Amino acid sequence: MVATVPHMTTSSVRQKGPMTIALASRDAFVRPLTSATIDLAWCTEDAVLLGAFQRACDGPPAAITRGTGGCAVRVGKGTLHLLVAIPKLEHDESVILNRHVRPLLRAIRARYFGRDWIDVDHHPVAHVGFAHERATGRTVFEAFIAVRTPFALGTPPSYMGKSPTTLEALRGPIDDEALVAAIIAAYGYELRAPSSEEISQLEARSSKPWSLCIDEAIGSVCAGRDEDGRVRVGGEFMSSFDAVRDLEARIERGEPIRDAVDAAFTAPHTALFGVRSLDSFVRALEAAIR
Repeated sequence: MVATVPHMTTSSVRQKGPMTIALASRDAFVRPLTSATIDLAWCTEDAVLLGAFQRACDGPPAAITRGTGGCAVRVGKGTLHLLVAIPKLEHDESVILNRHVRPLLRAIRARYFGRDWIDVDHHPVAHVGFAHERATGRTVFEAFIAVRTPFALGTPPSYMGKSPTTLEALRGPIDDEALVAAIIAAYGYELRAPSSEEISQLEARSSKPWSLCIDEAIGSVCAGRDEDGRVRVGGEFMSSFDAVRDLEARIERGEPIRDAVDAAFTAPHTALFGVRSLDSFVRALEAAIR
């Protein structure tokens, strides 16, 4: 599946606004794909990008929803955005982040501790996340690398007491061309710049507040009704998209909550990251249905 091609050059890396980055993140999960590719882009202005399972109440006004799960991320000039799109996962779903973060760790000389961030000199310097569909195996790995603009909104418990910062704050001036070249070489996939015509929209997330959010390993697990009265699940975890849709559909059909949660998240080829106990989904859903 790895395709090393001669036209992979640093000059192919474009400057993109936050909305274009968010749309590319969504597009990477649904566009036609026959081989693994990477997209790299420098952000042009400040914004906050929400995780795919978050709601408007989880971020500041005018926050934009991206395609991968996890917590809200800050971007700005000096943020390097990386997308890795894979047509079909070829290994166990439980190691999506562990496998696809490795080339990035080599490229920027960083470490990974099984969370939603990577470490340089005992500081988080990048957010990492994924999108996955169990029915097809389509997988997207995404990273927001804080070269000059910090990526974090605060210091959540998942950072294990470490203060997030930027690569330049730790290492001095960064050679952008050398950084990009190192990442391209580490992954060895075709570098792709998707056209705007290929970008597609995800369903709009509700602007209503959640009924209940429960703190979990990397953030919150939440549930609440949307504007149409349907019970929805979301938060800062990462999961197969169709597992979350399956759970919501089971709840709408009136299945017992515990049975619905177990069926949705223990089905074969389901990816779920950042959740220690499925009881968190049960408790959040019980609050939403009440």
